[in-house]
Order: sequence, then C-alpha cells, then structure tokens
Amino acid sequence: MERGRKGEMRRKKDVSICLLLLAVLHITMPALASGQDTSTTSATKQPALGYLTRPTNVTAAVGDPAVFKCGVPDGSPNVTFTFYGSHGNYSLLCPSGHMEDITQALYGSCAMKGGESLAVWTLKGTSLSDNGTRVVCQTAGNTDAPTAVLHVYDNGISYATLVGCLIGAFFGTLLVAALFFVTLQRSESFRKCFSGEDVEDDLDTIVTKDHSGTEG
Repeated sequence: MERGRKGEMRRKKDVSICLLLLAVLHITMPALASGQDTSTTSATKQPALGYLTRPTNVTAAVGDPAVFKCGVPDGSPNVTFTFYGSHGNYSLLCPSGHMEDITQALYGSCAMKGGESLAVWTLKGTSLSDNGTRVVCQTAGNTDAPTAVLHVYDNGISYATLVGCLIGAFFGTLLVAALFFVTLQRSESFRKCFSGEDVEDDLDTIVTKDHSGTEG
C-alpha cells in the first residue's frame, strides 16, 4: 500500500512538473516570435533620414549678403537646394556640387562637416529686387521640403548713396567745365577769337585810310 501511494505521488509530481514546463514554454514562445518579427520589421522598414540643418528666413538690409543653408546626414541621398529669385532659378546638388551656370551675384557650395552634407546658397549683395527670394530643400524619397524666404529692407543707406552720387556728379561736371575753360584760354586761336585785337587793327586801318583820302 505504501509503495502504491508513493508511486502515485511520484507520478502526480512528474505530471505537475511537465505541466509547469509546458506553461513556461507557452508563455515564452510568443514573446520570442514577436521579438523576431520586430527585428525583421525594423530591418526592412527604416525611417527616412531627416534634416540636420533646415533653411531659415533671412532679413537683410540693402547691400548686405544673405546666406541660406540646408544639411542632411552624410548617409542620406543627395540633397537638392533650389534658389528662386530675381536673378533666376538655380538648383544645387550636394555632395557632388553640381549646379547650372549662375549669375555673379550668387554663389553655391557644398561641404561635409561633422557627418553632415551641407548645401549653401550665398547672395553676395542684396537689393530691393531680391525681396521675396525663396529657397527649397529636397531629398530623394522625402516629402518634407523645408523652405525659407529672404526679406530685404532699406535702411537709408541706398538713399544716401544716391544723393552722394548726384552731388559728386554735379561737382565733377563743374570741374570738367573749369578745366575745359582754362584749356581754351591758353589756346592761341581762342585768344584771337575773343580778345578783339584783329578788330581794333582793322578799325585803325579804316580810319587811317579815311583821313588820307580827305586830305588828298
């Protein structure tokens, strides 16, 4: 009897251990499966790389330069930085640095700094016609295209420059006229034309002849 009870208790104990092991396996297997799915998903669907430097609006006085920048991680696809302004529309492709022929007032460049591919547009000297100039940054496969706008204001320097140019032109004209007059005064033909010496000689000759005829 005692052996039968011990054997039955041993069987119950073995069954309990088996059930416990099955429960543990049932809990851990879905977690492992979900972990594999997560790693597979993250490997196949990588999020699009964003912008490290986004172009920002620029406010500049007339005559001051204006600089726009757009940067992406160096592992990103090429970045296209497009300039829309009074000088025309131009596109800069970085990191290759390819761009169309641009006006002398505009300068485009690419740089690699600290793991960043940076595209830069530099307007060397702004004018009122540049007000409202816009830049757009775009990478392949990314719908996000940040933009920036240039605002140009007149701080009075342009008006002062215009007045100075007018005053300078006025005095320059006077100086040229004075030099021209002095040059003519030193000219022999000018003196003969305006001195009147020949006219006086002719009058003296006529008067002498008249006197001579009367006396005869």
